[in-house]
Amino acid sequence: MSNDLLTELQRHLRDVNDQFAVVIEQLVHIAPPVPVDGDNGQLVAEAPSAVSQAELQAKALELSKGLSQRFKDITAVINKLPDVCEPPEKQDARISALLQEHHALRKELGTVMQEAERKLEEIHGCYEAISQHALRQAGKMVPSNNA
Repeated sequence: MSNDLLTELQRHLRDVNDQFAVVIEQLVHIAPPVPVDGDNGQLVAEAPSAVSQAELQAKALELSKGLSQRFKDITAVINKLPDVCEPPEKQDARISALLQEHHALRKELGTVMQEAERKLEEIHGCYEAISQHALRQAGKMVPSNNA
């Protein structure tokens, strides 16, 4: 269970990284950086922008909502992780419960597999009977003595 959560957490962190890169790329595309004077932080020149301030704010809001959602997803996964300070007895009980669940699911899977194999054999028998009948009808198979 923890491995699944860690994998999910890694996926979410990768998604945040990707989303952040997209945000930066789109912001630079719609509002290119403007040069500033290094000494006093004043703009050297006003960069022409084909995007209105309202469009820029709407895009920035959309992108920030995406990042915010990614962080909420990460927080949800982190909250599912077991407590680091959990006493060993509680960890052992949780592991035992997971093992019992695993054994029950394994047994159930075995039963389902046996049923599936039985049905597959039945289907093969039906297919064989149908194909033999079709071959006989087409005159490509001599009828056997036990048919």
